[in-house]
Amino acid sequence: MQMKATWYKVISSALNFLFPPICLLCGSKDLYQAGCLICKDCFNSISFISHPVCVRCGKPFLTETTRNHVCGNCLTQEPSFNLVRALGRYEGALETIIHNFKYKQKFSMVNLFNFLLDNMQNHEITFASYDLLIPVPLHRSRLRQRGFNQSVILGNILKKKYQMSLQPKVLQRIVSTHPQVTLPVKARKINMRNAFKVKKSHNRLKEKLFSFLMMCTQREQR
Repeated sequence: MQMKATWYKVISSALNFLFPPICLLCGSKDLYQAGCLICKDCFNSISFISHPVCVRCGKPFLTETTRNHVCGNCLTQEPSFNLVRALGRYEGALETIIHNFKYKQKFSMVNLFNFLLDNMQNHEITFASYDLLIPVPLHRSRLRQRGFNQSVILGNILKKKYQMSLQPKVLQRIVSTHPQVTLPVKARKINMRNAFKVKKSHNRLKEKLFSFLMMCTQREQR
């Protein structure tokens, strides 16, 4: 076993010498750190979300306060979820990573997601404390068109990283909806209406999943 590990290091070093690793986004050789495939400039363009944020929806505050508190939206209309957190703002290199992965089928971006999770600056979500992961499903027609479900792939990252249970077949998408990104905010909730169902063998999860789906639509309206 030790001999195999030694040979792996030797071969890996030789490949890195012959084919130096480069940033997956811009091709720069000035990597943020050894072993990652993102350069310093691209990494620094990511706006990681840190404190202060809303304790419920995770919306970052622009004020100088240093304490987390409930935002005006969550005070006005209490959300149906307990806690939501985001890795970063949808801009810069993070936007590029998501687009390359979701729309251009560049699966090498998965390695970047794994690396970025290690640098997440909001730690209120303790993944290991949850029972299971349920990725949002695609309708079978969309799945045939795209060829993969990005939620399942990202779910597998969390599954391996935090030793969690992943259940991709609990929730089913029974309506082929229009892409949310093409719709105005008010139409998105209607678009998701009756689009999902829970398998009969998992009826105990139905109430929680319904609340989660409502949370998604509420988030998109804000």
